[in-house]
Amino acid sequence: MKLSVQIFTAVAATLATVVGMPLASAHEDISHLLFVPNRASADVAVIDTRSDRVIARIDVGNVPHQVVASAAFGKLVVSNTADNTVSIINAQTFETEATVALDVEPEHMAVSPNGEILAVGNMGAGTVSLLSLRSNRETTRIDGLFEPHNLTFSPDGAMLYVANLGANHASVINVATGTLISEIPVGTPMAVASAGSVDLYQGIINVTRNGSLGFAAHGESDTLAVIDLETSDILKRITVGDKPWRAFTSADGRYMVTPNNGDRTVSVVSTASLEVVATVAGAADMTGVNFDRDGTTAYVVSRGENKLVIIDLVAMKTVGEIALPSSPETGVVTPDGAKLYVALSGSDQVAVIDLAARALAATIDDVGSQPWGATMIGAANYCH
Repeated sequence: MKLSVQIFTAVAATLATVVGMPLASAHEDISHLLFVPNRASADVAVIDTRSDRVIARIDVGNVPHQVVASAAFGKLVVSNTADNTVSIINAQTFETEATVALDVEPEHMAVSPNGEILAVGNMGAGTVSLLSLRSNRETTRIDGLFEPHNLTFSPDGAMLYVANLGANHASVINVATGTLISEIPVGTPMAVASAGSVDLYQGIINVTRNGSLGFAAHGESDTLAVIDLETSDILKRITVGDKPWRAFTSADGRYMVTPNNGDRTVSVVSTASLEVVATVAGAADMTGVNFDRDGTTAYVVSRGENKLVIIDLVAMKTVGEIALPSSPETGVVTPDGAKLYVALSGSDQVAVIDLAARALAATIDDVGSQPWGATMIGAANYCH
């Protein structure tokens, strides 16, 4: 079932009958809706997590990479990487309010704590765009970045921390002035590829915020830097495994869990001691980590082995795995902590994981072609 925004209103009554639920325009609470960008079909699937059924497909631009939400302004934003645009969508009606042209290859995005400012990293141009979600327009474009990847606002929204995939430092942007004010050296300088080398170099994927601290993994130097987000100072550099991807914060904030794709391990760092307290078995090509509600169990997404690795954060060991039908991308846990949804790009499905049972409960079809991630309002969303 595919519904474009243009025909959504005309067929709304039929949709309500088919899926047995109120119309999207009648939703005052949309926290139960799951939004899945489909890179190959250029749309976003909307899934009702109460029934685990697709209720709409929203047409967007080409190769949508990520969906973010501003609950304060009732908007969804989709980055259209191939079109160099973002689509700004009314979260109640699923209608596109604006399509804003940006720089080359907009991919990763972040919304400010007050929900008003959208930051977008333009990977191919080395720039970051700041947009107003009040006026639906770009207000500032900042250059001097190196393949800007994930972006993180400071707790007060005054600063924006940008992870540079193509460098060894994180960049700091003053949001009010729209200026690049400093660079934080996370790891040692990246090596220079020799002639004919096919090695891939990985800089910084994300600065993950946990309270007033930021945790930035540097793939080339196998370190996790701890940053004071109020002063931008490096407090400590922690040695982790080979080629760390990025740090993920456990639900209770006690641990930073870092998949190391170079040696297929997972490092668990205590936020109290800022030390590695465990190194456990992982898997190939790990793209994300999700947690149960109390923070005692981590589910590590392995795209390389089509599975989730289950880590017990009490016993500090790997305790099992959940096989998946095809290659997983990233996932999200529902705000109530009951279910984990994982996009399966290899089979055009979304997997539903029952977290109490630690098992695959179902798969959702008709989501679109090459689903790339999952977003819910009020959940711990992330992108790879």
